[in-house]
Amino acid sequence: FGSSHSTACACLPTLCETATAESAMAEEDEELPEPPTAYTLTTETGEKTCSQGFTGKGTAAYTTGDVYEGLFENGVRQGAGFYKYRKGDVFEGSFENNLKTGLGRLTYKKGGFYHGYFKSGKREGEGTFSYANGDIYSGFWQGDKRQGKGTYVFSKTKYAYNGDWKDGQIQQGTWQLTDGTKFVGNFQNQKPLGDGIWQTAKGTIVEGAYLQQVLPIDKAPPAKVGETPATTTKTYWTTTTLVAVEE
Repeated sequence: FGSSHSTACACLPTLCETATAESAMAEEDEELPEPPTAYTLTTETGEKTCSQGFTGKGTAAYTTGDVYEGLFENGVRQGAGFYKYRKGDVFEGSFENNLKTGLGRLTYKKGGFYHGYFKSGKREGEGTFSYANGDIYSGFWQGDKRQGKGTYVFSKTKYAYNGDWKDGQIQQGTWQLTDGTKFVGNFQNQKPLGDGIWQTAKGTIVEGAYLQQVLPIDKAPPAKVGETPATTTKTYWTTTTLVAVEE
């Protein structure tokens, strides 16, 4: 891929733009349009074969099949723009030195979207991700992962995790059920772990601790050489104290 700095010819998108982890994969039987065989940049003054040194508004058609329409500065994507990936995902927002930056919206062809802040091409800062299955996370991000304060709501159950996140996983906070019952404590692998309390909507408090046990999945196919065997994590609760609310 071409370099993204301003002194090089920016006729190809950078790695961050063409191979981002969140890009949706096309189905095997899905027919995609054939990408162009050569890079073109269409501007008000005509068509160019390279963006080097160009400043202004233009439409770039990349040999990957991606298309960018927006502002350039000295040959790189800089400012407001609209970027459509060949596989159908669409980003609308701003760019800095070829990378998504600031407030923007990335809409996925297979469903869902992210609306929030970017830095150096990745989700960074506050934003909301609506997943294709209907789940929603609203909170803070760092390096494309959930990081900091945030709330995750499951579409099917309406249960919610609310608390502190790190590397995409909740670490500490609450697990809220739809009847008002909630667990407050620590988490690991998206499941409760260690000391915590359950509190009902009426105020009854149950103190105790969760133990996690990682078990192999019996029906899973054998792991290949160098791969980690498939496992599942089960949790076990032990009650230490119960404080019931007097009727």
